[in-house]
Amino acid sequence: MIKPLMILMLSCLFWACKSNPSPGTETPTASDGQAHEHEATLTLNNGQKWEADAATSENVVAMRTIVQNFSVEPHTSLADYQILDGDLQKGLDKMIQECKMQGPDHDALHLWLEPLLKNVSELKKADGTASAEKIFHAIEERLDLYTQYFE
Repeated sequence: MIKPLMILMLSCLFWACKSNPSPGTETPTASDGQAHEHEATLTLNNGQKWEADAATSENVVAMRTIVQNFSVEPHTSLADYQILDGDLQKGLDKMIQECKMQGPDHDALHLWLEPLLKNVSELKKADGTASAEKIFHAIEERLDLYTQYFE
């Protein structure tokens, strides 16, 4: 009961910290105006990377380390993936709590972050190691995209 409540509270915090862009600023969108599940929804800021604050970048590095350490050896147990999910959820919680970004850079961060939140949530619900492994690779890819769009 506590975990669903915590997820609900974090979701509210996540949406509450989302700021509205100032008039005249560019909001990152997909080139065709439709949302996609992958990086197509996130574009560079006029050809440049978006500015992320130090806390956000440090938390992404920490989550990438968790994923890299996990991928070192094969995992045949769903319990292994559930432990990974807990570790990643803690990392996301910390990143959201420490988020101080605002404006278009913050909006771009949410475009990168939303699929990651969805993937971590799906990992928790995985019903077998095959599906958990597939979700793990999606998480790994999403974390790797961070450095392509943020500095």
